[in-house]
Amino acid sequence: MTHKLYYEDTYAKEFDAEVISHDGNKLILNQTLFYPGGGGQPCDLGSINDVEVVEVIEDGENIIHVMKEEIADKNVHGILNWDRRFELMQQHLGEHLFAGSLWTLHHLHTDRMRIEGDNVSIDTDKPADMNAILEAEHAANESIWKDIPVEVIYPDMAEVKEHARKLPPENAVMPIRIVKVEGVDYVPCCGLHVSSTGQAGLVKITSCENHKGGSRIYLKCGRAAYKWLDSLYAEVRKAESELVCGYEGINEKIMILKSQIHDLKAHNEATIDRLMKPIADNLIQNAQNGIITHVMHGSDQEEIKRLFRLLTNENNGIVSLLAGVNDSGVFIIFGTHKENKNIDVRPAFKKAIEILGGKGGGSSFCAQGHGKNSEALNDALNAAVNAIKS
Repeated sequence: MTHKLYYEDTYAKEFDAEVISHDGNKLILNQTLFYPGGGGQPCDLGSINDVEVVEVIEDGENIIHVMKEEIADKNVHGILNWDRRFELMQQHLGEHLFAGSLWTLHHLHTDRMRIEGDNVSIDTDKPADMNAILEAEHAANESIWKDIPVEVIYPDMAEVKEHARKLPPENAVMPIRIVKVEGVDYVPCCGLHVSSTGQAGLVKITSCENHKGGSRIYLKCGRAAYKWLDSLYAEVRKAESELVCGYEGINEKIMILKSQIHDLKAHNEATIDRLMKPIADNLIQNAQNGIITHVMHGSDQEEIKRLFRLLTNENNGIVSLLAGVNDSGVFIIFGTHKENKNIDVRPAFKKAIEILGGKGGGSSFCAQGHGKNSEALNDALNAAVNAIKS
């Protein structure tokens, strides 16, 4: 049985122990500070006798330390990766403060919590709107600023049932370990936490999405939240410099730029249509057997698509087989007016795209794709024409 020192002093960084079981690179010690993970919190990492600990696993009453390489020593000295442990404790308590506030304010229950790197996520049993989420975030940070002590208690089941926001499983063995933050949270938890709310530092929501009938909420806590905000601030400073404004004016500048881009795009499309219209008229007039084949060299994909729209915007019975060639290869688009039910361009497209060594797809009236073998373009178009004719 491994004595769990991590529950006695969550701030201890080093310890001495005896090896009671040795199986290759797996060690069981008589006592350990290495938390094996649980409750959504990852395991501790660090070193034992200067050999890296790569994983820690709970196996009944024993804690297995998976080492990077074998250790033959009987007596060992373990050192935690303390920065990692402290950040995990910050993140775990920050999640408690947020989840407790979400329950108190909006009766939203947390089904699951996980810590992955610098990210914490929780899943709620019901959808949570952003106003409720931000209100709980504010309440969690208010709790941090009050620097409330974090208690670990082992009450009787009657007290647990009266106060806990989440009940332990029915088969839980007494005593039940409860993490209590007065006025904020009271919940069964096997994880490790900083000793007061002030040490959680900060809770910041980063995003939210729908998930299995509820919400999945992403947040950052403590040092991870500070690092994220510091990175975000650096991006804001870049935007301020590029837009020549303070951060208060960034949104207004972006909206102006979006409007200008929209106008320029519309103007560009109208210009392309004006230039393509004579080409389209000429191609329609000279179509052979109701089939147009046309290759554009050096044109971008948007120009080819604009020409395609001009050729197929009326149900004139014509099938258009267009191709564009540039340094990236060949782009082809085959089609007809969508009301032209007599033609399905997909067999012709399939033959052509196979010859070109590319991929793509589409519907009976429009198919498009990219190929690499531009030297085979003539063969591909000829095969497509024969397929349409047949």
